[in-house]
Order: sequence, then C-alpha cells, then structure tokens
Amino acid sequence: WSEPMLAVKRAFSRGSGSAAPAPPPKPSATLGGLEILFRTRLDECLVDVVHSPERGVLAAATADGAIAIVDATDGQVKVVAELDEEEPPNAMAFTPEFLLHCGEDGCVRLVAVDNGTVVHSHSMTEAAEEGKRPRCRAVDGVVPLDGAFVAAAGCLVHACRVHAAAPFCELEHVLRAEAHVDAICAAPAREATRWSYAFALKGGVRLVSRQGQPVCELRTGSMIRSLGVFEHWLAAATYDGAVLLWDLEASFFPGAQAAPTVTLRSFCGSDGKELCWNTEGGGAIAVSGSRAAVFDFTGQNVPHPYRNKYGVAPWTPRRGHPDPVPRVCMHSAPGGVQSVAWEPRRQGAGQAEGSAEGMSPRLATLDKQGAVRVWQPLSLPLRKGGNGNPSQPQLMKPQFYTFPRQDAAHPTGESVDACALLWLREGVVAVGYSTGELIAWRVAA
Repeated sequence: WSEPMLAVKRAFSRGSGSAAPAPPPKPSATLGGLEILFRTRLDECLVDVVHSPERGVLAAATADGAIAIVDATDGQVKVVAELDEEEPPNAMAFTPEFLLHCGEDGCVRLVAVDNGTVVHSHSMTEAAEEGKRPRCRAVDGVVPLDGAFVAAAGCLVHACRVHAAAPFCELEHVLRAEAHVDAICAAPAREATRWSYAFALKGGVRLVSRQGQPVCELRTGSMIRSLGVFEHWLAAATYDGAVLLWDLEASFFPGAQAAPTVTLRSFCGSDGKELCWNTEGGGAIAVSGSRAAVFDFTGQNVPHPYRNKYGVAPWTPRRGHPDPVPRVCMHSAPGGVQSVAWEPRRQGAGQAEGSAEGMSPRLATLDKQGAVRVWQPLSLPLRKGGNGNPSQPQLMKPQFYTFPRQDAAHPTGESVDACALLWLREGVVAVGYSTGELIAWRVAA
C-alpha cells in the first residue's frame, strides 16, 4: 500500500465502527438513613405498582402482562394473576372489592385480589358507525369513587358502579368529551355533594356530578398533565411548569367558566408529570421536574429578601393558602425527578417506625437513575435564593432551597430505571424497578 492509500485506509477504519455508548453515570447517594426492609424479585420487568393501604397489599404489573399481588408488610408474593392480555396495563387502581386493570384493548378488568381471577371485563369501545368497525381506544386513566370508578379512554369517560357479587360492574353514565382526556381525579368527601370527579382536556377542567352532569368549567389555555384536589383547592400541573389553582369556594358556580385563582411557578424545570398533595397542617403541593418543587399552604411566614418586592405577587401568611415562593429540592440528577410522594401520617395512633414526635411532613422523590431521597421541605433550615441575576434583583424569581435528609440508590449502586415510588406506611418507602425488583426501605427518624 502506498502512503496516501494507507492514510485513506486508516481514515475509513476509524469511522467504520461505532463507539460503544458511555455507561450511565452512577447515582449519587451518600447520606444513608434508609435500611432495606424487603427486596422482592419478580420474573419480568416492572412497569407499574399501586398500593392498597386498606388491604395491606401491592399490585405489581410486569412487562409480560402479569399482575403480582404482594404483601406490603414483608414483600411476600401472595398470588400472580396471569391475564389473557400480553400487554401490561396503562393504569391500575384498587377499589375496596377489586383491582382495576386498564388495558390497551379498551377494557377495564376487575381482578379479584385474593385469587387473581378476572371476574368482569368492562369494554369502553365506542359504538360502531354504519359501515365502520367499532373504534377501540386504550384506557389510560382510572380513579375509584365511593362504590364506583371512573375511567377515561381517549375522549370517552365511563362511570361504573361496582358490586361485590355478580353482575360486579354496572355502567352508570357515559360522557364523550370534545378532546382527549389528559388527566382525571376524584372529588374529596367535602366536595362530593357538588361534584364527583373532574377531568382535564384541552381548554381546561370539567367538574362532573355523580349523575354524569357537567356542573362547572375551569378554563385555561395551558395543556394540563396532572390533577389533584385537597379541601377547596383544585390543582392542575401543566407541561410548561406552572401549577394552576382554582379556589372552589370562590370559583364553583353551576355553569360557570372560571379562570385560575392563582398561578404558581417554581422556576426550576417543573414538568407537570406528577403532582402530589400533602394533607397535613393546611397542605402542600409537590411537583416533579428537573428538580422537585414544593408550594407551602401551612401559612408559615418565612422571610425572603425578594418577598413582596420587585413585582412578586404580594402574600400575607394565611393557613390553607399558597405561599408563591417555591421550596426547591436541591439535588441535580440526569433526567431530573420523575416521581414525588408524601409520607402518610397516622392520626392519634402513636408514632410508627421511622417517625418522630413533632416531625414535619416528609417528601420522597425518585430520580431517573433509580435513587430515592427523603426531604422535609416545610421545616428549617431553608436557604434563600432565586432564579436570575443577583445584580438585577428586580428581575429575580425568589426561591427557598431545601436539602435531602436521607437517600439510597439501587443496592447494586448502578443506575437502574424505576417505574413507581410509594409509601407503604409511615416510615417505609418503596420503589419498583425495571429489573423486576420491588424494594422497600425503612426510613430513619
């Protein structure tokens, strides 16, 4: 080979093979304080996990379409439901009687928790138009009501009564929205006489009575990704990072179209994928994103140099009303925080494992590397800061910074995809992993 030809050969040789992809960075978890309580391994990748505190069990869905019912105390697998469907569910939820399994084929299956059998399959397939086949849309949302459930599939919403014995499921009403239903939530007990459930669609949120009558429209131009309600506040997290709040004491009028009462922004990359209410002491909202963010409703008067200045919305401390200055959970992980969950607290039942008298509410977060962190964002210390250039304080967006108290990664120390974060009880948090593992940790006080 001549020298010019060798140079050409070397150039093509360097480009002929693709470089091996860099391994994902290992998660950073150095604080400790989380002790493994149980580690249950299933045969297939986990895609979703839901919890029934009343029954004390978990339902873990695997990629091959099976559902494992797992004891939430010790992680023992009680039964495995082998459904006819080979696809995993899009959504699951527990009623007092059954597990609801929502599939790609447009069916909601009622699964007996004790033995894993499907006792009823409710189809949400639309009626066929003349000369056309029936349209089937995946069921991608479900919420239980008192003795019933509401499921959404595309533009369709079905409300069904649930019975403990045959016929098991009875259709109560059907609504067809003018756009895809993006999120759904049930009304709290105090609101149930005025409305039963709400669903988000393009243009806002629709509140519906138990009889299937739309009773109120909450309007917004933003695309809503998740919904949540506590007492008289209905919250909607949007794709663009905002949290919209409607005060239903002021906004609920039959037939009305109400704009948001308050719009909250974290300025830390919130994505609206998950919104979770804490129901203690006036409440708090946590939202997922590049970093988790928390908005406090307890009325704490924490001073901030930018509060009530430079165009920031004025705020007077008041229990049950939102502080517009967010509390940002200060940890950066590739991909950000995918899940947030508040610890449940027992009222008047003494202190559970991993808890302490007078402890402020604890928040768990799960990042894209599978690491779980525990925070107390409603307590001190809080650092004062903001988003923007400090040399231009009139443009700064004020923030409080809070830091993790405990953390843990997957026991291998590697980055592992996770599908679910949930508290099993006070002091015990669990994560479902793509490796097929369900791991529960006891959280130190």
